[in-house]
Amino acid sequence: MLTLLHQTTAVHPCQFSLLAALLEEPFPQTPNDLVQLEQHLSAAAAQVADHIVLAQLTRAHEAEAFVTQALAQARAQSPVPLVHKGFRVTSVLLLGGTRILLETPYLREDRRGRRGRHRRTRGPSGAGCYPVLEALGIADRVSPATRAEVALPVGQAASSREAAAMLARRGLACDVSSLVRISTATAEASIRLRDAALAAALRVPVPRDGPWAGKRVRGSLDGGRVRLRRTHRGRKTATGRHGFSTPWREPRLLVIAILDEQGRPDRLRLPLYDVLIGDAEAVWALLLGYLRLLGAAYAAVVEFIADGAEWMWKRVERLRTLAEIPPSTLVEVLAFYHASQYLYETIATGRRLSKAQCRTLYKRLWHALRHQADGVEVVMEALHALATTWRGKVITRALRYVETHAHRMRYVALEARKLSIGSGQVESAVRRVINLRFKAPGSFWTATTVSGLMHLRAAFKAGRWDDVMLGVLTHTYQTPSFALVSTTATHRSAEAQERDTLQTSLESRKQVA
Repeated sequence: MLTLLHQTTAVHPCQFSLLAALLEEPFPQTPNDLVQLEQHLSAAAAQVADHIVLAQLTRAHEAEAFVTQALAQARAQSPVPLVHKGFRVTSVLLLGGTRILLETPYLREDRRGRRGRHRRTRGPSGAGCYPVLEALGIADRVSPATRAEVALPVGQAASSREAAAMLARRGLACDVSSLVRISTATAEASIRLRDAALAAALRVPVPRDGPWAGKRVRGSLDGGRVRLRRTHRGRKTATGRHGFSTPWREPRLLVIAILDEQGRPDRLRLPLYDVLIGDAEAVWALLLGYLRLLGAAYAAVVEFIADGAEWMWKRVERLRTLAEIPPSTLVEVLAFYHASQYLYETIATGRRLSKAQCRTLYKRLWHALRHQADGVEVVMEALHALATTWRGKVITRALRYVETHAHRMRYVALEARKLSIGSGQVESAVRRVINLRFKAPGSFWTATTVSGLMHLRAAFKAGRWDDVMLGVLTHTYQTPSFALVSTTATHRSAEAQERDTLQTSLESRKQVA
C-alpha cells in the first residue's frame, strides 16, 4: 500500500490535465501575471513528476522478482542474520516536495535463540532496514534526487536556515534539523567510502597508469579555524541546562591540482579539495592515501608547497618513502610570501634600525630572495650581521629557520622549472571552504556535523559534487578524475578558484610590503 501526504493542496495521481488547464487561462499581461503563471506551472509539473515516481515505486513493490532479489541482497550484505518482520510504513520525501507513505518490507536482526532480555530500544542507526527502498537508493526517508538537492544548499549557503529557505522557494519544504540530518548522513557515507578506498591503496601497488601518470602535480596543506561545542557532564545549571565549552580547532585542508606548462593550476582540470579535523598523523594518512591511489610515484613532478609549520615538513621524507615517490620527483617549496613575511617580522625586531632602515633592508633582501640565485645566502649574511644586537636570540632563531628551509627557498630555480612559489590556492580554498561557512561568530559545532559538512562543501567548491553523490548512491568510491573537462558549468569552479588565488596572492604581497 502506498499513500500520498501532500504538503500543499492534494492532487489526483498523474493528473496531467492540471498542466493543460493552465493553457486555457488568459495570457499574462503584466510581469506579475507571468511570474505567477511560471510558479503555478513549476509547482504543477513537480506534483505530476512526484505522482509518476509514486506509480513507479508501486510497480517496483508489485514486482515479486525484484522484491525477492532486494531481500536476498540485504541478507547477503548484512553481517548478522536478518528476519522478515512483515511490512512497515515509512515516509519518503520526493523531489517535488511531496511526502509519501510507503508500506514496504522490513528486515531486522534475528534475535531468536538468544539468551537474556531483548533490547527494545533502537540503536543510533535504527534496528532494521528496508531492502526494497535501499535497492532503489532511498535512505534517510528521502529519494536519491531529493538527497542530492537537499545536501547541496547546506554546503552552499551561509547557514542551514538559509539552505532551508532556498529549498522552500523551489517547493521543497524541509526543516533545518532534517537538512542537517540528511546532509550529515550523506557526508558520513561519502567519508566511509573514501577512507576504505584510501586504506586499500596502502595495501596494493601504486598504479602505473593512474590519473597523475606523467603529469605535474602540486599538493598543499593549510588550516582554518572552527569552534566545537563540548557539553559538560554532571549537574545542570540553574536554567536546567548543561554547561558547555567552545574550544577552537584547526581543520586542515588538502588541495591538489595539476599544473600547466607555466606552473599555474591547469584551468581545464578540476582540483581536489578535502578537509579533515584530526591530528597531524591523520592528515598525513589522508594525503598518503591520495598519493598512492592516484599514482604520484609515476608523476613527472610532485610539488609540495606550504608555510613554515614544523609539523608538516618533518613528515615529508617519510611521506615520500611510503608513497614510493623518487627523490628527484618530489620538490619541496616554502611559500614565498610566508618566507618574506617571516623575514619582515624578523627585521622589524631590530631596535638599532629605524623604520626606514628596516624597510630599506627588507626590500633589498626581498629582491635578492626573489630574483637572485644566491638569494638565500644574501639573506643569511644580512641576518648574521644583525645577530650582534641585543635582539640576537630572535635573529639566531631566524637564521636556523632559513638554514632549515634553504633548499625550499630557491625561487629562481623553481621558476626556471615552471613551478609555483605561492600558496594562494590553498589559502583561498581555506577561506572559501572553511572560514566563510563555519567560522561565523556564534557558530559552535559538533565534530561529526562540521566534519561532514566541510567534506561536502569541499567537494562542491572543487566542482566534484556529482562524483560524491554518485558514490553515495552506488556505494562505490569514485576515484577523482583529472581528465580534461569542458569550459562550461563544471569548469566554472576552477575559474573562480584561480581568480581567488590571484587575489589572495596580491593581498599577501600588500601585507608583507
